[in-house]
Amino acid sequence: MVGFGQNLYLWRVFKGLSQEELAKGSGIPRPNLSAIEKGKKEISISTLRALAAALGIDPGVLVNGIAPVCFKKLDLSRESLEDIAEIGLGRSAGPPREGQRALIGAMLSAIIRNRANALNGIYKKALKSRRNYIANWLMLKAALGDNALNNLLSRLAKHMELKSRKRRG
Repeated sequence: MVGFGQNLYLWRVFKGLSQEELAKGSGIPRPNLSAIEKGKKEISISTLRALAAALGIDPGVLVNGIAPVCFKKLDLSRESLEDIAEIGLGRSAGPPREGQRALIGAMLSAIIRNRANALNGIYKKALKSRRNYIANWLMLKAALGDNALNNLLSRLAKHMELKSRKRRG
């Protein structure tokens, strides 16, 4: 589960709004909105209601940390996590996967690409890439939890390291 500010950020990005647009729609100054998203500012119930109304969602969705994309029915068995890791590495073969697993695989692929770019010094190339990285990271954290996400990323890092050694060796 993600914190309130992170969840607010996810919903804002999911709805395709800039901070400026959400600030205008909710009547909350943009610097305050930024501080809320970063977890540096507490909010009142009236602010919560204004933000939820501007996003077109129930206030409880923000408070309860319910991410815009829900993976609750996803099988997180070891076999399923291995399958997701393969999708994330772009090595998926065979019949089409369940939509949720494919979506998680796509999000993991984006995180992997961003990390690879960072290692190659391309990280500062595009701000949009960084925003996508943060949104994907938070979405997966909300959907999978810290342990499953860290497990997947650890497995992917090992696969990438082995792949890199094979190229050099």
